[in-house]
Amino acid sequence: MSYAYHLSLRCGARTKHNNGNPCRSPAVRGKQRCRMHGGAKGSGGQPENKNALKHGLTTTIIKNFRKSVREIIKECQRPASNLS
Repeated sequence: MSYAYHLSLRCGARTKHNNGNPCRSPAVRGKQRCRMHGGAKGSGGQPENKNALKHGLTTTIIKNFRKSVREIIKECQRPASNLS
């Protein structure tokens, strides 16, 4: 007696915890990967890498703004005798 699970194609992804051996889970129908390794519908990254745009704390504009604020703070901390 053979079941569809035993006859299905296997996922081709390499695993970290199994010494780099192939994953033993069955691949999703019409795909080459199992549901855990990217075969599920809607899996994978968003187009144009929108995942990288989360908070904006490291954009060039913000970095330049922080730098200018630091320079203003340093300017304000100098003794008044050096300003003339």
